[in-house]
Order: sequence, then structure tokens, then C-alpha cells
Amino acid sequence: MKWYIIFGAVIIIVAGAWFFFSGSSNNESTTPTQTPELPLGGSVTPGSIDTGSSGSSVSNPTITFGTPNGGVVTVKDFIHNGETVSDVENPGSYVLAGSVGYCLANGSCPSGATTTDFNVSYNEKTHFFNIILLAEPLGSVRLEAEQFLASRLGLVDKEVCDLNYFVGTPYWINATYDNKNLGFSFCPGATVLPK
Repeated sequence: MKWYIIFGAVIIIVAGAWFFFSGSSNNESTTPTQTPELPLGGSVTPGSIDTGSSGSSVSNPTITFGTPNGGVVTVKDFIHNGETVSDVENPGSYVLAGSVGYCLANGSCPSGATTTDFNVSYNEKTHFFNIILLAEPLGSVRLEAEQFLASRLGLVDKEVCDLNYFVGTPYWINATYDNKNLGFSFCPGATVLPK
């Protein structure tokens, strides 16, 4: 119960500081921070967006980046899909599902796809996906998170295993699996979870 109080106090302090420093002048622009554009082109540059040949817009843009095993993966553009939100407190980080964990001074609380069972975030610099399971039974919630991520990226199970990722749960959800990479259920070495 103490962590709720500490977490709430930290959020209030951060929001207050942000409000104080960002609202110091009424003449400042209130334009939201723009999501940084990734390089265009069909190259295999980590983090590039392929909009088709000649740079023309296509209906299915993709993002290409390297994998931990030295391979390359091309996924659907999940950053600019209208559902994923930028984490303004952590530039280059995005939330695909769940809440960013704080509210802004204007009262809005950014979040990706609506769910309270799991959070999925992505770090553009490291191409790292962080999947946090927030409800029991963990096995069922992990399956739901796996299906969500695979659909947003346009990948099949084997391809998802090649991503740079962590699947975990906090101690207040399940102390037995706290701080362990549980893996995706269909990947080698994954922890078998109760359903």
C-alpha cells in the first residue's frame, strides 16, 4: 500500500513541476510536441520507414530495424497508426497499449490502445519492446498482449520471437514472477504461466 502513496506523490510532484515550468508564460505556443520523423526510404536502416518507391505515400507504410540476433525485421508502422502515443516525458518512447503512467498539466492522461490488463511500450533508439502484464491470470493476459503486439506489427509468432523485448509483471501483481523475463508463450525458453 505504501508504493501507491509514494507513486502518487511522485506523479503529483512531476506534474506540478511540469505545469510550473511549462506554464511560466501565457504567450508560449501550446502546440504539442511532434513525433520525430524517421528517415524515409527502402533501405534497411534501423528505424527507417518505407513509404514505397519514389517516396510516394502508400497505404501500408513499414518500419525496418535490426534484431538482437543480427537479423532485420520489417513491421507495420505502429508509431503513426493513430493509436500509439508518444511518451512526452521520455522522447523516443511510445506507448502502444495502456497508459503512459502520468497525466499532463492540462489534465489529459495519454494512453495507447485501451486496456488495463497490460502495457506495451517501445523505445525507438534501442528498438526495445517492454510488455508489462497487469492482471491475473498471467497466462491469459500474456496471450492477449502477444496477440495485440503481433497484430499491430503485422508479424507471426516466430518473427515476434526475434524482437528485442521483455515480458514481465510487477511484484504487486505476482511476486513469484516479479522481475523475470517471462518471454512470449510461443518462443523458446518462455516461462509456462497459469491460465
